[in-house]
Amino acid sequence: MRILVIEDDRNISFVLKHFFSGQGHEVICCFSLEEAYKYNPNRQDFIILDLNLPDGDGFEYLAYVRSCEIRIPFLIITVRDQESDIIRGLEMGADDYLTKPFSLPVLKARMDAILRRAGFDRDEKRIKCGNLELDKATKTVFLENKILDLSVKEYELLELFMENQGLILPRQKIIDLLWGWERGDVYDNTLTVTVKRLRDKIAPYQDYIQTVRGIGYRLAGGDE
Repeated sequence: MRILVIEDDRNISFVLKHFFSGQGHEVICCFSLEEAYKYNPNRQDFIILDLNLPDGDGFEYLAYVRSCEIRIPFLIITVRDQESDIIRGLEMGADDYLTKPFSLPVLKARMDAILRRAGFDRDEKRIKCGNLELDKATKTVFLENKILDLSVKEYELLELFMENQGLILPRQKIIDLLWGWERGDVYDNTLTVTVKRLRDKIAPYQDYIQTVRGIGYRLAGGDE
Protein backbone atom coordinates (compact mmCIF):
# COMPACT_ATOMS: atom_id res chain seq x y z
CA MET A 1 0.00 0.00 0.00
CA ARG A 2 0.88 3.66 -0.29
CA ILE A 3 0.20 5.17 3.15
CA LEU A 4 -0.06 8.91 3.73
CA VAL A 5 0.81 9.84 7.32
CA ILE A 6 -0.18 13.37 8.40
CA GLU A 7 1.45 13.79 11.81
CA ASP A 8 3.53 16.71 13.12
CA ASP A 9 5.30 14.66 15.79
CA ARG A 10 8.41 13.60 13.89
CA ASN A 11 9.21 10.80 16.33
CA ILE A 12 5.82 9.18 15.74
CA SER A 13 6.11 9.74 11.98
CA PHE A 14 9.55 8.14 11.96
CA VAL A 15 8.31 5.09 13.86
CA LEU A 16 5.29 4.67 11.57
CA LYS A 17 7.41 5.04 8.44
CA HIS A 18 9.97 2.53 9.70
CA PHE A 19 7.26 0.06 10.78
CA PHE A 20 5.21 0.08 7.58
CA SER A 21 8.18 0.38 5.23
CA GLY A 22 9.54 -2.76 6.84
CA GLN A 23 6.35 -4.51 5.75
CA GLY A 24 6.85 -3.47 2.14
CA HIS A 25 4.54 -0.43 2.11
CA GLU A 26 5.36 3.01 0.72
CA VAL A 27 4.98 5.69 3.39
CA ILE A 28 4.72 9.43 2.78
CA CYS A 29 5.01 11.62 5.87
CA CYS A 30 3.54 15.13 6.09
CA PHE A 31 4.04 17.37 9.11
CA SER A 32 1.39 19.99 8.33
CA LEU A 33 -1.83 20.55 6.42
CA GLU A 34 0.10 22.57 3.85
CA GLU A 35 2.29 19.58 3.07
CA ALA A 36 -0.67 17.19 3.02
CA TYR A 37 -2.53 19.24 0.42
CA LYS A 38 0.39 18.75 -1.98
CA TYR A 39 -0.45 15.05 -2.31
CA ASN A 40 -3.43 13.78 -4.26
CA PRO A 41 -5.49 11.64 -1.83
CA ASN A 42 -6.71 9.65 -4.83
CA ARG A 43 -3.18 8.35 -5.24
CA GLN A 44 -3.02 6.94 -1.72
CA ASP A 45 -4.25 3.61 -0.36
CA PHE A 46 -4.64 4.66 3.27
CA ILE A 47 -4.47 7.90 5.27
CA ILE A 48 -3.42 8.20 8.91
CA LEU A 49 -4.33 11.63 10.27
CA ASP A 50 -3.46 13.53 13.43
CA LEU A 51 -5.89 16.24 14.52
CA ASN A 52 -3.53 18.72 16.22
CA LEU A 53 -1.41 20.09 13.38
CA PRO A 54 0.71 23.27 13.46
CA ASP A 55 -1.30 25.06 10.77
CA GLY A 56 -4.82 23.84 11.47
CA ASP A 57 -7.16 21.09 12.59
CA GLY A 58 -7.03 17.66 11.02
CA PHE A 59 -10.81 17.72 10.73
CA GLU A 60 -10.33 20.31 7.98
CA TYR A 61 -8.37 17.82 5.88
CA LEU A 62 -10.85 15.02 6.55
CA ALA A 63 -13.72 17.28 5.45
CA TYR A 64 -11.81 18.22 2.29
CA VAL A 65 -11.20 14.62 1.22
CA ARG A 66 -14.74 13.47 1.94
CA SER A 67 -16.21 16.52 0.17
CA CYS A 68 -14.36 15.35 -2.95
CA GLU A 69 -16.20 12.01 -2.61
CA ILE A 70 -12.91 10.18 -2.27
CA ARG A 71 -13.61 6.92 -0.46
CA ILE A 72 -10.15 6.20 0.87
CA PRO A 73 -9.63 4.43 4.22
CA PHE A 74 -9.06 7.00 6.97
CA LEU A 75 -7.76 6.47 10.52
CA ILE A 76 -7.47 9.33 13.00
CA ILE A 77 -4.70 9.15 15.62
CA THR A 78 -4.74 11.85 18.30
CA VAL A 79 -4.36 12.70 21.97
CA ARG A 80 -7.88 14.16 21.90
CA ASP A 81 -9.99 11.58 23.68
CA GLN A 82 -13.14 13.63 24.22
CA GLU A 83 -16.31 11.85 23.23
CA SER A 84 -17.39 14.83 21.13
CA ASP A 85 -14.22 14.65 19.01
CA ILE A 86 -14.58 10.90 18.50
CA ILE A 87 -18.19 11.25 17.42
CA ARG A 88 -17.33 14.18 15.15
CA GLY A 89 -14.52 12.30 13.46
CA LEU A 90 -16.60 9.23 12.77
CA GLU A 91 -19.58 11.26 11.59
CA MET A 92 -17.36 13.22 9.21
CA GLY A 93 -16.25 10.01 7.54
CA ALA A 94 -13.25 8.65 9.41
CA ASP A 95 -13.23 4.86 9.46
CA ASP A 96 -11.77 4.65 12.95
CA TYR A 97 -10.44 6.82 15.77
CA LEU A 98 -7.42 5.80 17.83
CA THR A 99 -6.16 7.78 20.82
CA LYS A 100 -2.50 8.16 21.74
CA PRO A 101 -0.54 6.45 23.08
CA PHE A 102 -1.10 3.30 21.05
CA SER A 103 0.87 0.21 20.11
CA LEU A 104 1.89 -0.53 16.53
CA PRO A 105 0.23 -3.99 16.50
CA VAL A 106 -3.07 -2.40 17.59
CA LEU A 107 -2.73 0.28 14.91
CA LYS A 108 -2.09 -2.34 12.24
CA ALA A 109 -5.01 -4.46 13.46
CA ARG A 110 -7.30 -1.43 13.26
CA MET A 111 -6.11 -0.71 9.72
CA ASP A 112 -6.63 -4.31 8.64
CA ALA A 113 -10.14 -4.25 10.11
CA ILE A 114 -10.94 -1.04 8.23
CA LEU A 115 -9.82 -2.55 4.94
CA ARG A 116 -11.91 -5.67 5.56
CA ARG A 117 -15.15 -4.03 6.60
CA ALA A 118 -14.97 -1.03 4.26
CA GLY A 119 -15.84 -3.38 1.44
CA PHE A 120 -13.03 -2.34 -0.83
CA ASP A 121 -12.68 -5.87 -2.21
CA ARG A 122 -9.43 -4.91 -3.84
CA ASP A 123 -9.32 -7.89 -6.21
CA GLU A 124 -12.75 -7.03 -7.59
CA LYS A 125 -11.84 -3.38 -7.98
CA ARG A 126 -8.63 -4.12 -9.88
CA ILE A 127 -8.77 -4.39 -13.64
CA LYS A 128 -5.94 -5.87 -15.68
CA CYS A 129 -5.10 -5.42 -19.32
CA GLY A 130 -1.80 -6.90 -20.37
CA ASN A 131 0.90 -5.12 -18.38
CA LEU A 132 -1.52 -2.47 -17.14
CA GLU A 133 -3.39 -2.74 -13.86
CA LEU A 134 -5.94 -0.23 -12.59
CA ASP A 135 -7.15 0.01 -9.00
CA LYS A 136 -10.59 1.65 -8.96
CA ALA A 137 -10.66 1.92 -5.18
CA THR A 138 -7.64 4.23 -5.09
CA LYS A 139 -7.76 5.44 -8.70
CA THR A 140 -4.21 4.27 -9.23
CA VAL A 141 -2.74 2.82 -12.42
CA PHE A 142 0.26 0.52 -12.52
CA LEU A 143 2.41 -0.26 -15.54
CA GLU A 144 4.64 -3.27 -14.89
CA ASN A 145 3.92 -2.70 -11.18
CA LYS A 146 5.11 0.92 -11.31
CA ILE A 147 2.64 3.72 -10.56
CA LEU A 148 1.74 5.97 -13.48
CA ASP A 149 1.28 9.69 -12.99
CA LEU A 150 -1.94 10.43 -14.89
CA SER A 151 -4.14 13.51 -15.03
CA VAL A 152 -7.78 13.15 -13.98
CA LYS A 153 -9.00 12.89 -17.58
CA GLU A 154 -6.23 10.49 -18.57
CA TYR A 155 -7.20 8.24 -15.67
CA GLU A 156 -10.92 8.44 -16.49
CA LEU A 157 -10.23 7.64 -20.13
CA LEU A 158 -8.07 4.65 -19.27
CA GLU A 159 -10.64 3.38 -16.77
CA LEU A 160 -13.33 3.63 -19.46
CA PHE A 161 -11.15 1.73 -21.91
CA MET A 162 -10.25 -0.98 -19.39
CA GLU A 163 -13.87 -1.50 -18.34
CA ASN A 164 -14.74 -2.04 -22.01
CA GLN A 165 -11.77 -4.09 -23.20
CA GLY A 166 -12.19 -5.40 -26.72
CA LEU A 167 -15.16 -3.15 -27.45
CA ILE A 168 -15.14 -0.28 -29.92
CA LEU A 169 -16.06 2.98 -28.19
CA PRO A 170 -17.32 5.74 -30.52
CA ARG A 171 -15.60 9.09 -30.11
CA GLN A 172 -18.86 10.89 -29.37
CA LYS A 173 -19.77 8.43 -26.62
CA ILE A 174 -16.37 8.88 -24.98
CA ILE A 175 -16.67 12.66 -25.07
CA ASP A 176 -20.16 12.56 -23.57
CA LEU A 177 -19.11 10.19 -20.78
CA LEU A 178 -15.89 11.98 -19.85
CA TRP A 179 -16.79 15.62 -20.30
CA GLY A 180 -20.54 15.56 -19.74
CA TRP A 181 -21.87 19.08 -19.18
CA GLU A 182 -18.56 20.50 -20.35
CA ARG A 183 -19.43 19.32 -23.85
CA GLY A 184 -20.06 22.83 -25.13
CA ASP A 185 -16.47 23.79 -24.34
CA VAL A 186 -14.91 20.52 -25.48
CA TYR A 187 -13.82 19.98 -29.05
CA ASP A 188 -13.24 16.70 -30.85
CA ASN A 189 -9.52 17.47 -30.77
CA THR A 190 -9.61 17.41 -26.95
CA LEU A 191 -10.16 13.66 -27.02
CA THR A 192 -7.43 13.18 -29.63
CA VAL A 193 -4.94 15.07 -27.47
CA THR A 194 -5.94 13.17 -24.31
CA VAL A 195 -5.54 9.83 -26.09
CA LYS A 196 -2.10 10.86 -27.37
CA ARG A 197 -0.95 11.86 -23.89
CA LEU A 198 -2.26 8.62 -22.43
CA ARG A 199 -0.50 6.59 -25.11
CA ASP A 200 2.76 8.40 -24.38
CA LYS A 201 2.47 7.58 -20.69
CA ILE A 202 1.82 3.85 -21.20
CA ALA A 203 4.73 3.46 -23.64
CA PRO A 204 6.04 1.03 -24.80
CA TYR A 205 2.51 -0.42 -24.74
CA GLN A 206 0.82 2.47 -26.54
CA ASP A 207 -0.48 0.00 -29.15
CA TYR A 208 -2.91 -1.30 -26.53
CA ILE A 209 -5.09 1.67 -27.49
CA GLN A 210 -6.16 0.99 -31.06
CA THR A 211 -7.70 3.61 -33.34
CA VAL A 212 -10.73 2.39 -35.27
CA ARG A 213 -10.85 4.77 -38.21
CA GLY A 214 -14.02 6.75 -38.58
CA ILE A 215 -15.51 5.37 -35.34
CA GLY A 216 -13.40 5.66 -32.20
CA TYR A 217 -11.05 3.58 -30.08
CA ARG A 218 -10.63 0.06 -28.79
CA LEU A 219 -8.43 -1.30 -25.97
CA ALA A 220 -6.67 -4.62 -26.46
CA GLY A 221 -4.15 -5.91 -23.94
CA GLY A 222 -1.70 -7.64 -26.16
CA ASP A 223 -3.50 -10.99 -26.11
CA GLU A 224 -5.03 -10.43 -29.54
